[in-house]
Amino acid sequence: MHNNGVAHRTERKDVDGVLRLLRWLSYMPRHKGAPLPVLAPTLDPVERPVGFVPPGDRAYDPRWLLDGRPDPEDSAGEGRRLSGFFDTGSFDEIMVGWARTVVVGRARLGGVPVGVVAVETRTVELSVPADPANPDSEAKELSQAGQVRSGAGTLHFYWGTHVVRLVRVTRNFPHFFFL
Repeated sequence: MHNNGVAHRTERKDVDGVLRLLRWLSYMPRHKGAPLPVLAPTLDPVERPVGFVPPGDRAYDPRWLLDGRPDPEDSAGEGRRLSGFFDTGSFDEIMVGWARTVVVGRARLGGVPVGVVAVETRTVELSVPADPANPDSEAKELSQAGQVRSGAGTLHFYWGTHVVRLVRVTRNFPHFFFL
C-alpha cells in the first residue's frame, strides 16, 4: 500500500500492524465517557526541563522537539539523550508519508495521552508513484518547502485540526500545536 492519505500507517509485517494498532488504541478511553488511560510516568518526571531546544537560525526535525534525540555531545557513546516535550518514546506519528510538511500523532505528557500537530521546518522529498491507469505517467520525486504553505500540507493541517476538534469534543482529548 502506498501512503495515500487513506492509510494512516503502513507496516511491513502483519504482527507489526497489530502491535501498532494496539499501541494506538492504548491512548483511547475504553468507551465513550470513560476517563483517559493515564499511565504512571516511568522515565520522565512530570515537571522536567526539555533537553532539546530548537535552533533559532536553522531548520530541525520537529520529532526531536516532541520525542527527544540522541545527545550530539555524547562522544563516549553512553546513550545519553536530550529529552523532548513529551514522555520518552511515547510519540506515535501517523500519516508519515502523506503531507510531510506537517507532523501529526499522539504522545503522552506525564502519562496523559495527548494529540500533537507540529510543523516540519525542513525541506522534504515527496514520492509520487506512477498512475497505473495512465500508461504515460511516471513516478516523480518532488521537493516541498517546510512549513504549511499550500496543497497537501494545508490539507493535512486542516485534517489534523478537524480531527482534533472532533476528538476533543467526543473524548475530551488534550492537544498541543507546535507552529
